[in-house]
Amino acid sequence: MEDVADWIKTWTEDNWRAEVLTWIDMACEAYSIKRIGPLQAGSCSIRAIHLKVPTASGLLYFKAMAPGQLFEAPVSAVAAALVPDRLVVPLAIDPQRGWMLSPDYGATLDELATTPQMWARALGALGELQVEVVDAEEAFFDAGLQILDPAWIPEEFNNALTLHVSLPEGHPLGITASDADHAFAAYKDIEEACAQLSAGAIPLSLEHGSLDRRRVFAPTDESTAPRILNLGDSHWAHPFASLARPVQQMQTDFQTSADDPRIIQAVGAYLEAWSDYGSPDELYELVAPAVRIAPLHTHETWLQLLAEADEPSMLRWAPRVLEPLASLASATA
Repeated sequence: MEDVADWIKTWTEDNWRAEVLTWIDMACEAYSIKRIGPLQAGSCSIRAIHLKVPTASGLLYFKAMAPGQLFEAPVSAVAAALVPDRLVVPLAIDPQRGWMLSPDYGATLDELATTPQMWARALGALGELQVEVVDAEEAFFDAGLQILDPAWIPEEFNNALTLHVSLPEGHPLGITASDADHAFAAYKDIEEACAQLSAGAIPLSLEHGSLDRRRVFAPTDESTAPRILNLGDSHWAHPFASLARPVQQMQTDFQTSADDPRIIQAVGAYLEAWSDYGSPDELYELVAPAVRIAPLHTHETWLQLLAEADEPSMLRWAPRVLEPLASLASATA
């Protein structure tokens, strides 16, 4: 296990598992829930580990976050308290250790047939969620959510390039001066996109960062909204940036381009949630600039995630930090 992050090694240790089990049992006791078996393996990545908890009341799900994403547990709790019908509602969290125990909400959308209607419901639910929490910036900030205001993004972009080009030669996150100059060619484009977003009527809100079919629970019936999960990549930012990943995913799902009527319909369902802030045409004009700057949000996520990584892990995952910057330059070329 020499090529995995230190925290992933910790997640395999017997002592750590014993601590987790004790914490889970205490949480279950608070709800009069009885665990009926050992922890079952779930997924594990550099971001988090998921474990299944069999109980007499059904499966529960335990999640431990990587050090760079400990904020997900308290942010999830804050968000669920504000809109409990639209998100995963944790049964218990440990904000210091980044632990979270949650109920089973059933199948996620990636387990179902992909349709334009499914995407429209998912994006509509995301938009409604974001509208409902626009006044909660302080609560999310106190929970540890990073703010990425478009007004600051051009300077953040410049600072990011300065950081990467100043690292010692051979550093996994370092770039050459010529690469920095190439990426900086996108600065004016980014500046214009951010100016357009700042001048628009849409306030900052909870920007999901990585919404796809795996991160939406399927609604149980026609009257129930899909539940959003996994806020580990989220920021307090321009909410329309959340459309970047879904639009990309729909292009793959439907083997088409972004101007396909099915994608426009799904984006329209999202914008409908924001109808109090402008006409459809006014709102749609803000989609492209928001999607344009979304890679900078991704860059910040991965930079924070690797902040405490050891050298082998940083070497392995460094492209995830640098690729968003390269994509910005490619889009300008």
